[in-house]
This record gives sequence, C-alpha cells and structure tokens, in this order.
Amino acid sequence: MRSIGSAVLLALASAILCFGAPAEAAGVLTVGNPFAPVSMDPALSGNGRAGTFLMPAYEPLLRTRPDGSFEPALAESWSVSPDNKVVTFTLREDAKFSDGEPVTAAAAKKSIEYWIGKKGPFSTNLATLASIDVVDDHTFKITLSSGNPSVLSLFDAYWLSGDLISPKAIDAGANLGAQTYGAGPYMLDAASTIASKSYVYVPNPYYYDKSKIYWDKVVIGVFEDQNSAIQAMKTGQLKVLVSDPLTGHANEANLPANIHIVSDPVQWLGLFLSDRDGVVNPALKDIRVRQALNFGIDRALVTKALFGKLGDPTDQLQGRGFVGHDDTIEAKYPYDPAKAKALLQEAGYGNGLELKVAYVHNTLSNVFFQAMAGQYRKIGVTLKGVELQNLGAIAPGAAQKQFDSLITNTNSGVPYLAKFQVLDPKGSYNNYNSVDPKLTQLIDDASALPADKSEDAWKAVYAYVADIAWFVPVSATHVVYFVTSDVDVPKPGASVVIDLVRMKPAQ
Repeated sequence: MRSIGSAVLLALASAILCFGAPAEAAGVLTVGNPFAPVSMDPALSGNGRAGTFLMPAYEPLLRTRPDGSFEPALAESWSVSPDNKVVTFTLREDAKFSDGEPVTAAAAKKSIEYWIGKKGPFSTNLATLASIDVVDDHTFKITLSSGNPSVLSLFDAYWLSGDLISPKAIDAGANLGAQTYGAGPYMLDAASTIASKSYVYVPNPYYYDKSKIYWDKVVIGVFEDQNSAIQAMKTGQLKVLVSDPLTGHANEANLPANIHIVSDPVQWLGLFLSDRDGVVNPALKDIRVRQALNFGIDRALVTKALFGKLGDPTDQLQGRGFVGHDDTIEAKYPYDPAKAKALLQEAGYGNGLELKVAYVHNTLSNVFFQAMAGQYRKIGVTLKGVELQNLGAIAPGAAQKQFDSLITNTNSGVPYLAKFQVLDPKGSYNNYNSVDPKLTQLIDDASALPADKSEDAWKAVYAYVADIAWFVPVSATHVVYFVTSDVDVPKPGASVVIDLVRMKPAQ
C-alpha cells in the first residue's frame, strides 16, 4: 500500500478536479467510484459498481430489494406465466422520460429492442427473446423461446435491460454514450460533466414522484486510487464511497466517527483463465496446468492479509447464501505447492510458465495482482501484467489477444443470470468464448427447473466448473461502501449493489 502522505496530495488534486471546493449544501450527494463508466448507454454499460453511473438517470422496470423481493418502479405490476416464458408488465401511467416523452408500452418495446440490438455485454441475457407485444398504451408482453425462472431479475437496476430509454432519443440517434435520456429521478448535466472524472446529475423535471428526489444534485467522481478516495471522504469531499474490501480492511480501524462501512458478502475475486483453448497460451488448454494454478495459491493467507473479515477464502464461483453454493467444493483445491509443481512438470512446464494477466488499473486490482504474482513465483509461474485503463478495455484487449488471463471480481447472485457473465459462450467475461459440452448440458438442465427446485442442479454446475478449473477463485469478498453520518443507505443484500436513488439525507 502507498504511504498515506503521498495519497493526501493525490486526494487534494483529485478533489479539486472532480468537485471544486467542498460542497456546503446538504442537498448535494457526492459519491466516489473506483471505475469510470464503460458507457452511459444502458445497452453498452457495465453493471454492478460500474453501473453506478446509470442509477440516478435510468429508472428500471422494477427493483430488487435487499431481501430478494421485487418492488415496482416504472412497472406498477407484472405477471409471469407458469412456464416462465411470458412476462407481462403494466407500466405506471404518470411516468415521463427526462426529455418529456411519456413512458408507454411502445416506448418500452423500442428501448428493449434497441438494448438487444446493440449487442452489448449483457445482450446475451435476452438471447431467447421471441417477441415483444404491445397490449395497450401501458401494457406489454415479453415472450421467450424457453423458460427463464429468473426473468424478472433481467429488468431490475442491476441487469440493465429494464433501464428504459426515451424513444425520441433512440429515433434521433442521440449520443447515449455521453448523455442520459431515462425516466429516473435525475438526468446527467453534460455541460458540467468531465468525462472519466466527474459526472453531475440534476433533478429530472418530469419525474413522477418528486418526493423521491432527495438531493438537489448528485455528483459521482472517479477515484481509481482508493487511498485518494479515503482522504476525500475524510476532508468532506465525498459523502459516499463505492469501494472494495481491500480498502475497507485497510481503513476500518481508523475511520473518523462520522464515517462507517456498509457491506455484504456478494462478490468473488480471482483469476479468470480466459484462454482455455490455448489460442494465446497453449499451456492453458491443459487441465493439469489450470488445476496446478488452483493448487498453487494460498487462499487463506491472501484473503486474510488483504481483506481481513471482509473476505473468506473460496474455491467456487457462488457465494455462501446464494443458490448453488456448496461447502464441499471448498475442499477441492487445498494449498499444495508440491502438487502444483508436479502437475506443471507432468504437463511439460516444469521449467517455468508465463501468464499474461490483464487487470483494470485501480487499487484493488493492482495489489491483488502483486499478491498473486508473489504466490505463483513459488511454483515457477511468472505473471506478466497487462494493465488496462478501464473495464471497457477488456473486450478490445481480448480481441487483440493481449492477455490469456484476467484478474477481476464479479458478483454472486441468481445463478441463471450470473452464468451469462462468466460461463455463457458469449458472456462478457468469457473473453475467448470457451465452450464445454458437459457444462452446457448441466447449465441447460439447471435452467429448465423452477427456481425453488434448482439448488442441487446448480451445485452440480459449480462443482463441474471447479473440476475443469476455468477459474482460480481466491476470495469471497464483501461489496464495501464508506458512508458519512449525514446519509442513510440500505444494505446491499440481494440487490448486490446499492442503488443511488435509495440514498437519503439522514434524519
């Protein structure tokens, strides 16, 4: 970790650039985020923490509460057919987009079709879409070619396809990457926004419920260096910091009385062995090499050192408390450097192996890369870092064959949807479009079951993923928010991330 002295200077410079003088008005919500947005277009945006920038401006069809239940947003009601193939949404009649256009069933149809047509990182979520039918002005029906037991979750604030966009903006070819045309409580003030640095939002004059516009202004600043972000919190530049468990663990013991941590264990962090077919690195096609990399990491040591109580060592993709988590998988890869070396020797790499490992430039990824590199040196594996400037650089980097592996963190959650990011051949984190026929069949079998009867089937999926060693999961980690005492925020829970529109001034 860098010294706190140099971080203070960085913090002051970053604070002035992003925010100017400290905000005096209680009506300004200032938020720090470790990522710049991939895009402000819901069809092309990242989700999770990277989707924070969409939350003020784009109202989804529904929201997922921390307890996993759904609450109305643009849709006031919905129904799902018994076979999970048809979902009918009834929209509220008083909602308007920030350009004044009414939110109608026809507008919803156009927005969702646009979202799919852009072929963004999560468009595969709706690959089974058969039709969108307008029933009346405020009712529309979505039909899938195969059942999806988690179809409602697709349209919440996390998975983005329900973030409706004004039809007028779509038809006009508006610059959705730099401006917002949603129906949320706020809209982006493009004139005051500095791309990749500071994003300013002002109230949407057409928002249907003025009582839920809690702030006069929302400002989201980009803080790749979390040491700088912590200093910005302490000097009053930020009210909320979207952070990580590394920063949480390093700072939780010395926070001022007016700052506390809000967190829940909903993520996992590790090494994605992306090139499973050996396109860039032939070694990774050999399952013995991938398994050696799993035996060669001391998960307990790394997790405790970096994250303390904000992480637990793990061998699997699904977190405890989520469907498909299986405690027996945790015994799959005990730390055994001798076995790791033997497997590498057997595979023909006893004299050494190099991996080109990409990671996005931020505090968590930088430190985690160093920890992994130190571990792997002990078994004769060298990690060559490929530092990417933002999440949007991952896909182009993979297309250009710049790396064979990727360090990142992703979220646990509804397994039918989580598969789309990491396991689906077209998933946003399946950068080399890996396919395993047995895995495909196991996923299809689990996906065909009702959600309340699918636990064992998803356990079989995650156990097989551990067997074929497509990943080196290291830590099941908390999503972490630093919050000042003048803001009330809910726990993340099943929402995975905290929607900014739920952050209120403390009473």
